Amino acid sequence: MTNNPTPNTITSTSTSTMLSMSTESTDADTTTATGTSNAIGAIGSKLTDMDLAKEALSRFLDEETCKGVTMTSTTGGVNNIVQYVTLPSGERRLLRIYNNGFDTQRVKFEHMVLEKLQEMEGDKFYFQVPNFLSAMDCDGSELPTMVQLSNGSQACMCTLIPGQLPKLSCARDIGRACGELNMALARLTPHISPSLCNCAPYADMYKVHHAITPEKFLETMQSSAFDHVRDTATRMTQETLDISERCQNKYKASLPTQLIHGDLHYDNVLVNKEEEKVTGLLDFEFCSFDWRALEMAISLSKYAGEEPDAMPYFDDFIDGYSETGELTLDEARAIPDLINLRILSNVVYFCGRAVAGEDDISSLTTRIENYEKRVNWIKEHGDEIVARIIDKMGLVVE
Repeated sequence: MTNNPTPNTITSTSTSTMLSMSTESTDADTTTATGTSNAIGAIGSKLTDMDLAKEALSRFLDEETCKGVTMTSTTGGVNNIVQYVTLPSGERRLLRIYNNGFDTQRVKFEHMVLEKLQEMEGDKFYFQVPNFLSAMDCDGSELPTMVQLSNGSQACMCTLIPGQLPKLSCARDIGRACGELNMALARLTPHISPSLCNCAPYADMYKVHHAITPEKFLETMQSSAFDHVRDTATRMTQETLDISERCQNKYKASLPTQLIHGDLHYDNVLVNKEEEKVTGLLDFEFCSFDWRALEMAISLSKYAGEEPDAMPYFDDFIDGYSETGELTLDEARAIPDLINLRILSNVVYFCGRAVAGEDDISSLTTRIENYEKRVNWIKEHGDEIVARIIDKMGLVVE
């Protein structure tokens, strides 16, 4: 990742110390603050309350270290506030403040999964996963790697994994890493109780966000915010209703279920582009018990519709996944529907964030035409995708 920050110095209102913080400006920021976003201290992933960030830093760093900390916003991301933190020693870390509707249980589950994954599988991976650091005042805490801030949100700090965002590069090794993680999470599944997870399966479309209901979804999609993309919004509303019903009826009782990452795609991966190798898999916040095949589908969803030809990315990813992961024939045949389930669940999710005031509806209106393009591409190429998965994974068609 690279940033081009503009430095500025901010005086703390709660102490007499100085924090030198760098913030990245955005020339095209169209988001609007709400009462909820002001309480959270962010609009989407954009930090709006520096005092909150300084409070979070003080929970993980001593006062002397905080005096010389430089903080820079990361690029990308739409949910949580994530900042690069450079210590006076030159060491770099990441600070995350969750913007998830104060969903403490989800944060607890993410941290628990990563703790157990590190214990059971960490030394087997050729890539890294997040390593959360203990807070300074964590004595006796059940999960010392997460803290609650004065506004009710959760915060954590982790070591910095080297690498850069791959975008369309390294698809084969991303597939290989995805398959390896999926198998590791399968081994971890018996050791974690589903009762601890409050992240709903993708097929339960109206549980992807706590603030959404079928009525709120339709109301939002029919609002004036979509007038400039009305035809697209109307079609995507129907696509969402159709895919939810189809997956519930067709796959709910037939596909294997296990613990999955739930959001593993190239924006949550770091790579060494020169070596074409994955260095890190990130953002386990949506880890849940769901259909195993969704791990592949979620990753492939980002390549759908890429110009001039998306299929080579599918081929490379499936090649890599076939080295380390597993699928049944039924799972392979479900992949096109599961890809579109993932894409369309984003439509519902961003409606929920807007309803809750966690983000502006522009996060969806600016994406919805791209979502439709990807959905249509998958519908057009679904049979070809299934045939290539069957071939590359050596599945037997009876």
